Amino acid sequence: MYRFEAHEVGHRYGRHVLFRRLSLTAGGGESWAITGTNGSGKSTLLKILAGLLRPARGEVRLMVDGRSVPSDEHPLRIGLVAPYVNVYGDLTLRENLAFVARARSMSSPGARIRELVEFVGLHTNLDQPIGTYSTGMIQRARLAAALVHRPGVLLLDEPTLSLDESGRSLCGRIVADMRASGGIVMIASNAVSDITLAGRTICVEDYAGLSAPQIAK
Repeated sequence: MYRFEAHEVGHRYGRHVLFRRLSLTAGGGESWAITGTNGSGKSTLLKILAGLLRPARGEVRLMVDGRSVPSDEHPLRIGLVAPYVNVYGDLTLRENLAFVARARSMSSPGARIRELVEFVGLHTNLDQPIGTYSTGMIQRARLAAALVHRPGVLLLDEPTLSLDESGRSLCGRIVADMRASGGIVMIASNAVSDITLAGRTICVEDYAGLSAPQIAK
């Protein structure tokens, strides 16, 4: 069972404090929405949770079956979808997913890749350079890349951005599948279509001050 913890996390850029003393505990089967106005720190918090950014204070822990996972193993357990996570436009989707699989220490990922591209609706574009994809197709490719290694934690930054109705439904299925399998989903967004996928909500702006706000359930 997965468990994701942030303990009194704080971050600032220069003198500008985004949030301070932010704590949360996400258990297996839960989905959270991280909300806040533009520039409030939603994406920054997601980067901290992903291990891409070291917080100014506090710590983040990932646990599996009661065991703390070393930070260098977090990429094997976490999937991330965000506008700043790029795929390689001069490579095909098959080549991109194979590259991610190798980086995640997967062997013989062919069957998993075929399963994923069918799931995200890109099976007819598997051997097409991603540079020729539409923005919605690229977002679907990002989703496939985040899922290829079967992560236990999925971090989504504005996941339905550029997606049509069927793409938004796809995101809903991904979140539901993660929760059903005991995984954890964290969604940074203000879009209603994203927030409704979450069972709990935390607003980063509530942590810009010194008070300890209540987390919505």
